[in-house]
Amino acid sequence: MTTYADGVFQYGGMPVGGGMLPLMGGDAKVFFVDPANGSDGNTGLSPEQALDTVGAAYAKCTDKSGDTIYLLNDGNTSGSSREATIPLTWAHDNVHLVGLCAPTGISQRARITPVSTAALTAAPVIDVTGSGNVFANLQIAHFGADTDAIATQGVAVSGSRNYFHNVHIVGIVNDHTGDEATGVDLLIDGGSENLFKHCTIGVDTVVRSQANASLELTTGAARNVFEDCLFPMTTDAGTPLFVKIASGGIDRFVQFKRCSMINAMESGATILTSAVSVHNTAGGLLLIDGGTQIVGASNVAAADNGNVYVDGVGGAATGGLSIIATQ
Repeated sequence: MTTYADGVFQYGGMPVGGGMLPLMGGDAKVFFVDPANGSDGNTGLSPEQALDTVGAAYAKCTDKSGDTIYLLNDGNTSGSSREATIPLTWAHDNVHLVGLCAPTGISQRARITPVSTAALTAAPVIDVTGSGNVFANLQIAHFGADTDAIATQGVAVSGSRNYFHNVHIVGIVNDHTGDEATGVDLLIDGGSENLFKHCTIGVDTVVRSQANASLELTTGAARNVFEDCLFPMTTDAGTPLFVKIASGGIDRFVQFKRCSMINAMESGATILTSAVSVHNTAGGLLLIDGGTQIVGASNVAAADNGNVYVDGVGGAATGGLSIIATQ
């Protein structure tokens, strides 16, 4: 058993406290990743034997086992898990990834990103095809693709019932990728009943100039919910979107509760024509509750397709937008 005086590690080396979930099952294993100090030749079974990359730890996990990977950090970018191959396909069910860092919500330093050569692709950093997994307290970002004509992605989700808590997801990482119309931070491609809670989707340090999206839903994605999430962006055109839904992109609904969608217009950004774009035959409803804030857009949905519902604002196209306080 590994037990430190501060009680951070107990019960065979499993971190407890700090809001982390008790994830282990009866036969589950814990693997540690420490990019600043670890080696992929280690066992990964203790912090002293930590691995270097999340990919190496995932390769040691067993499907449906309750195995958990803990990503340590050193408080700096040197603590990033730099993956040589992307996407890292998370095909297992019930296998979890938790970052052990300050739970700041933006740019956490328990971070996963490609090495620069691997970043030269439109693939996501992590492709979650499995179901029932937990991802918590970390950043997943497609840094390194600083070149034209690459429509990068951060995370793609086609699995269901996954839980993302306090995860910062970034696919559009610089001005080059910001001018690609098919770029996206988070893609939900058929995945259903996933919950994103207290997550940040995108960044406002990159200028976006095409109709790319912070979040895109495709292929009948059903009953996905976003709670207390932040969607920041900066633009030099009116075409980028917080949410894009294609024809047949959803089923039943996608819901936003107490979220903030903020285009940095007071820092030089161009006002968006529309915050969201939902195809007339999307296949379901986009639901925005009255506690959700939209800043820096002229309309919630410029196209009146009858499938975007904003709570408590009288149905006006601009009724769901935050307004400037006046005396």
